[in-house]
Order: sequence, then structure tokens, then C-alpha cells
Amino acid sequence: MRRWPAYLLVFFLILLGFTRCAQIVAPTGGPKDTLPPFLISATPPDSTLRFKASNIELNFNEFIQLQDLQKQLIIAPNPKRQPEIRSKLRTISIRWTDTLKPNTTYTINMGNAIQDIDEGNPLKNFRYVFATGDYLDSLEISGRILDAETGLPDSLVSVMLYDSLEDSVVTKDKPLYYARTAGDGNFLFQNLPHGVFKLFAIRDGNGDLIYDDSTEAIAFVPQPLHLDSSIGNINLYDFLEKATTAAKDTTAPAPPEKGKEEKKRKLTTQAQLNSGAQDLNRPLTIHFSAPLVTYDSARLQLSEDTSFRPVSFGFSLDSTRQSIALSYKWKEETPYRLIIDTSFAVDTGGIRLTGPDTLQFKTKALSDYGSLTLGFEYGVPVDTAHVSSDSTLVHERQPVPAIEPSDSGDHYVVQLMHDKDMIASAPLKNNTWKIPFLDPGDYQVRVLKDDNGNGVWDRGCYYCPVKRQPEKVFTLPGKFNVKANWDNDYNHLKFFFLR
Repeated sequence: MRRWPAYLLVFFLILLGFTRCAQIVAPTGGPKDTLPPFLISATPPDSTLRFKASNIELNFNEFIQLQDLQKQLIIAPNPKRQPEIRSKLRTISIRWTDTLKPNTTYTINMGNAIQDIDEGNPLKNFRYVFATGDYLDSLEISGRILDAETGLPDSLVSVMLYDSLEDSVVTKDKPLYYARTAGDGNFLFQNLPHGVFKLFAIRDGNGDLIYDDSTEAIAFVPQPLHLDSSIGNINLYDFLEKATTAAKDTTAPAPPEKGKEEKKRKLTTQAQLNSGAQDLNRPLTIHFSAPLVTYDSARLQLSEDTSFRPVSFGFSLDSTRQSIALSYKWKEETPYRLIIDTSFAVDTGGIRLTGPDTLQFKTKALSDYGSLTLGFEYGVPVDTAHVSSDSTLVHERQPVPAIEPSDSGDHYVVQLMHDKDMIASAPLKNNTWKIPFLDPGDYQVRVLKDDNGNGVWDRGCYYCPVKRQPEKVFTLPGKFNVKANWDNDYNHLKFFFLR
């Protein structure tokens, strides 16, 4: 019997191992599909005239699905009964259940709800249009909704058109036409007929297209719109008619558990410092764990520097009776000590501090802060809108020379924002606005057109004997960076208000 050489036997065994370990792997696919589905055919065809069908069938080039259709679907005019819309494979079926109005153009806008099944690529802003009459209506209304208090675009708004001209229509009836604002606050109505309409916008929290003045922001055009041709560049400012207030917790405290009497509530304090140091330009604020019923400011002792030299200070209690403020002309980089005596205050539960509370802190250095100087140039907008003698909203596009506040009698207030907090607010005088003692960081600047000159933003009012628009705020684009130990100057800032 012939024997195989050893090296051949080893080679055979290695080859056998590779064969057994080999796996069948499916070939890798091509590039990821990023294309949305597209419409191949529609029955009846899009833009059909003298429409009488009760069913619409839309066929696409690939398998599709409907995502968040309920939130994105807009049908105009708004039907009393919504149609039945279903998707299967490559087809969307729409079964119309409402009675179609004669000589009316209808649009079915599905937003971005139509997506392919594999990758979820959306077919953006899909619209299907038909008319029961002999032509398609083609008028448009477009504009932008801004938050009146911030001047920023509002992307959470329903914009609504009514053919009823009653003032109360927005609180009791659903609109004939409605649209939603995009991320930039813009809105667009298409395929509108000639007519007279009232235009509103509401931040429709519950999605019922009915205005609730206690919880929803509103914007409105005072006069009816006479729609004889398309209207653009409508700028509206929405506002809450009633200020929101935080709800108070009225829940009674739970009685202490048996055996845990030692965990009774105590009156405690907490100082509000800036990164562990006291600001040079602000009072020292002390917060108490419960509202104070009685207090005696003579039971507070403030001392300065390492010699603990007693100093006099101003004292105030806030409206909640839970915070006190000590005003003093602080010296930079200086140690201070505050002693709060046990008998200083009694809270609503008759509880005092368990013992004297001693707070030691140091003030910040001037070099920790930066100052911000803003230099402004004024103007009026290129796009303007006014109401003519026949109550028609007229839009013009024309250059307008720059004006100064002294020429127009306008009052402006600059508001400095950090995140959502207003750091400072003061009138603008002589084109320059400056504020010292700012922490380093990025800030946002708003300019309030202070119509009544009271220095604060005033909300509008729809349900008043005389309707009132809110005061307007313009937010300057970008951030304003403040560096420590630096005079940060920004000049030639321009802002334009729509009048």
C-alpha cells in the first residue's frame, strides 16, 4: 500500500479545515437608498375638473407606508367628515365620505407622511388637487408668524381662514381653510377662491382648531381680507392674552410616620452665589425653605474683610416672603461674613432656625467680568403693509429712508438674554447701549418697540372693546460673545420693525 508523504497529509488536513469553516455570505448591497417614493399614476388624475368620484387611488413606484398622517394631513376646505385613507403595498386609497361642495377646489395635503418602507425616505409636501367646478382656484396667501415676546419664528402654529366675519368665530367654529407654520414660521395657503376672509393664527396645543384664550397664543389681522389677488408677506405676532402663572402646590404635607418624629421639618437657608462668589453689582440673596411670618433684620450681622468689621446694609423681603436681599456696595475680592441669628425669623409652621447660621463668602474680581457695548442704526422695513380705505390689506415693496427714534417718537428697549433668562433690560438712548459686570459667555439681544413707553413688553388683546396688537420684539441674529476683563464692542447693528 502506497503511503502519502507527511507534507501532503498536512496540506490535505489544512485544506479540509478551510472548507469546513467557510460560510456562504450574501453579497453586499449597493449604496443606501436615499430617494423618496414618487407618484406613478392617480385615478382620477391630479388636477381633475368636474370631479364626481368618491374614491381616489394613488400608485407609487415602490412599497410605501403612512407615518403620522393624522398630524400631517390637511384637507381644504376643511370637511365635516374626514375621508378614509389607507395604504397597501404601492397604493394609497382615499374614500371620500363627505358631500363635495359645487364649484369648489379641494386640496389633500399629506405633508411628509408618505414614506418608503425600507428606509423611511419621505415624499415631502405631497398634494393632490381636484375641483368640482370648471376650473382650479389659484389664489394664495402667505406670510410668517413670529412670537411677539421674543421676535423669533413660531413653528407650532395653526393659521386659519374663515368666511364668517364674526369676531367670535375663532372660539366656536372650525376654519374653512387652515395651514401649519414651517420651522421658519412661514405659512402658505394655495388654491384659494376669491372672497372675503378673516385670518387668525393660534398655537393650537390640543389640536382642535378652536381658540382657548386662557392657554393658547393668538395672532390676528384686524380687518377682513378681500382676496381678489394673491397676498404675500403678511407678518403676524402671536401672544398669550393672559399671563401664565405657575400653579401652587396645595397638597397638605403628609403626617410623619411613626418612629420618625426625629425627622421633623427644619427651617434652612441657602445663599445664591455666582460660582461660589458674590457678584459686585447685585444684592446678596438668601433663600429660606419656608415662607417667613415674622422677621427682624436687626438679627442679621454683616462684616467685612478679615477683621470682621461690621457694616450697614439695605434689607428687603420678596413678595413670596421666602427670600431676603442684602444690598451693599461690595468691594472686589474681599471676604465677608453674614451671621443669621436663631431668633431672626419664624416661618409659617412656627419654626425657627435650630442655631445661628454663619455664611462666609468672597466677592468676585472686576477682572472676572466683561462689559458689552452695542451701537445701533435704525430703519423701517422694506416690506410694509397697511390697510386702505376699503379695509383691504395692501402690501408694498419699496425702499424707505432710515429714521432715528427722535424723528419718529418711537421708544426702544434693549433686552439682554442668556439662555431663557433676561439678564438686563434698559431703554436705548443716543444709539448706544452699554452694560458692565457681565459674566463671560454668549448672549442674545432683543429690541422691544416700546409703544407706550413703560419699559416692558405689553401683550395684545383680541377680546377687548378696542382690539390691541402686542408690542413687537426683534431678536438680533447670532450670539454676542462677552470675554472677561474686556470691553466687548459691537457697532453698526441694524434692526427693522414691521409697522
